[in-house]
Amino acid sequence: MNEHNIGLQLYTVRELTAQDMLGTLERLAAIGYRAVEFAGYGNAGVRDVRAALDAHGITAVGAHVALDNFESRFEQTIDELQTLGCRYAIVPWVGEERRGSLAEARRLAEQLNRLGEQVRAAGLRFAYHNHAFEFDPIDGTSLWEVLLRETDPDLVALELDVFWARYAGFDPVAMIEQLTGRLPLLHAKDISRDDPQADAPVGDGSLPWPRMLEAAKSAGVEWLIVEQDRPRDALSDVERSLRNLQAMLRC
Repeated sequence: MNEHNIGLQLYTVRELTAQDMLGTLERLAAIGYRAVEFAGYGNAGVRDVRAALDAHGITAVGAHVALDNFESRFEQTIDELQTLGCRYAIVPWVGEERRGSLAEARRLAEQLNRLGEQVRAAGLRFAYHNHAFEFDPIDGTSLWEVLLRETDPDLVALELDVFWARYAGFDPVAMIEQLTGRLPLLHAKDISRDDPQADAPVGDGSLPWPRMLEAAKSAGVEWLIVEQDRPRDALSDVERSLRNLQAMLRC
């Protein structure tokens, strides 16, 4: 992992991609991004998006895909990801109906294993992205612990969002170390120094980035994916995150 392994989760610039996906990709390339992770395709078709990626030298690391889409339109979803050249298919969120009890959590783990096998057969890798609710207690354990125990690491990789892990009260450095060999993707999202419930450009907040980056290298992280849920100025903020990460990775 080095400064070339930095991507952007396009949810961060969703207001721009909704109006002009292709133009936004061009602007991100001009800033210096050479990789992206999708969360929908804005106002453009998948083939046009792929052409823009190729034109601007941008790699599609992966895409966040709702679990319902894997269930109801699996073949179409995989076709879209393959068209874009994605390596990873990532579940970004699950509703309360899938995680409210230990039995539901275990059923979710079983489903992720099945989907992971299907995704692997299609030539991609399957992964799960956390928020904070995974760490809430359920019958003496948590959804996170169930997923760690009951999903197959060969079928279900993890994309740790360090903002949400810290928000839930956990040490992100220790979590990265714990996930060695199972963590190809890390969501690089910082916590504002002024408001612990708000995010900030990477490196401008309170998370211990030098320690996290060192742990990520040792853990086998392949990609750092910049994200902000609520940027103040989307393009300015993502540029700031990129520059800060580049500088830290060069040290």
